Amino acid sequence: MPSLRARPLEIIVGAGGSLAVLVALLLRPPGWDVAAVVLATVLPATLVLYGVAAARRARELATQQATLVEQREAMARDTARAEQSRAELADRMAELVTLNELGGSLSSTLDLDELLDRALAAVVAHLRFDRALVLLVDETGEHLTGGRSIGGSDEMTALVAGAEVSLADERSTLVQLARADGPMLFRGIDEDPYEPNRAFAAAVGTTSFLGTPLITKGRTVGVLAVDNRLSGRGLEQAAGPLLFTLGNLLAAAVENARLYAELEASNRELEARVARRTAQLAEAVEQAQAARATAEAASATKSSFLANVSHELRTPLTSVVGFTKIVRKRLEEVVFPIVLTDGAAPDPKVERAMRQVSENLGIMVSEGDRLTAMINDVLDLEKIEAGRMEFRREPVEVATVIDQATAATAALFETTGLALVRDVAGELPVIEGDRNRLVQVVINLLSNAVKFTPSGSVTVRARAADGTVQVEVVDTGTGIDPADHAKVFEPFGQAGDTLTDKPRGTGLGLPICREIVEHHGGRLWLESAVGRGSTFAFTLPVPPRLPPPPS
Repeated sequence: MPSLRARPLEIIVGAGGSLAVLVALLLRPPGWDVAAVVLATVLPATLVLYGVAAARRARELATQQATLVEQREAMARDTARAEQSRAELADRMAELVTLNELGGSLSSTLDLDELLDRALAAVVAHLRFDRALVLLVDETGEHLTGGRSIGGSDEMTALVAGAEVSLADERSTLVQLARADGPMLFRGIDEDPYEPNRAFAAAVGTTSFLGTPLITKGRTVGVLAVDNRLSGRGLEQAAGPLLFTLGNLLAAAVENARLYAELEASNRELEARVARRTAQLAEAVEQAQAARATAEAASATKSSFLANVSHELRTPLTSVVGFTKIVRKRLEEVVFPIVLTDGAAPDPKVERAMRQVSENLGIMVSEGDRLTAMINDVLDLEKIEAGRMEFRREPVEVATVIDQATAATAALFETTGLALVRDVAGELPVIEGDRNRLVQVVINLLSNAVKFTPSGSVTVRARAADGTVQVEVVDTGTGIDPADHAKVFEPFGQAGDTLTDKPRGTGLGLPICREIVEHHGGRLWLESAVGRGSTFAFTLPVPPRLPPPPS
């Protein structure tokens, strides 16, 4: 911008010209009059030109001054806007700091009281509020309670902690806030027409407050309220959106803390239940172990008793049966012929007595044999349970086993009139095992079939199947209820009603058969239904490359 003041050169030229004219007029040199005429002519024009230049410079000066004023005003406006922007930026920074600190506080603990205290401290520390309080909706959803506060007196803290506001009280400012969809500013509550509102305002010492509902997942969990009672600063509605955002964060944290508390309570209850059940289970296990030990001791005592009694009975029983057979034989061969050949006519009473004696002796022999078989069964079972049963391992032809068993039970079929059907496939694989024990299994199955088959037939069948030899004993007898299938394989177990259907045996035959078959690596099972007969079947594995059995 050009300077509006006269420059030094202009001042020197002007002063020099004026001095030269003055000297010329005083000295009056030759031609001075011409010079005077020229100066008189030129000087006015010079003055006019100088005035025009001065006016132009004055206008330029005014324009420059106006421009300077505008620039200063623009700078002032920019400065004001910058100050406002800085203030707004500071407010936003405070809001962000508050949100960040609140988020950190809310994520660092799941204890509800500690969480509320940290949240209120962040609100008061970073925002322009003096005091803050929060009330939560209780578990029933009917009251605002569980209050926490900051910035107030001890009396206010105790008052808020013990406050309980019914959500049914629609005139209460706190209830109105809880039912709102966003922040609300309440003014003049000390003059509110509703007396409980005035009483609450007087108790906490406030006339106005800004509040927001704590909303999460569309459900209100409490209210947050702030005021500037201590500093006297006014409350503005513009602070509501930030408070609402803080309230939503706090609401989510409160909900998480409550869920965590419920989860912890459930875990403690579950742990207590597990501890109780564990204690009960330990007690039950201890009782079961004691009962098992008692049962094992009783079983051992029973086995020992049965073994001792069986041994003690078998010796005299063998003698009784042997002497009975001898007496019967001597009577029939020596005594009875003498009585009948003494030359006198046979006396009917004597004949009847002889016949009865012979029959009674026969009964004694058969019952003795039956008791001997029962004793042998008891001893076999005791040996199997004790692991003392000895099994031979030799090649065995299943057809030979069946032939020997059918021959041993032929008398049973002749006595009962039942038909015995033999259905054995040719060229059966040779198995490995104890031939005598396998014969014992088949004899027992055939004997049981005869006992429970009033009429019809009994079929013994043998086939090769899937690397095994399968033997079946099929009868047309009374059959067994499926509910009793497992029972018949238990020691001393009897199918049917033992009161009305008298057991015909000890109930040890099938358990012994199952143990023998399983010892050979096979399986014994039953297929039967009442009125449809029974099928007892067992399998024996076929080992590879056995030498031929001995003849």
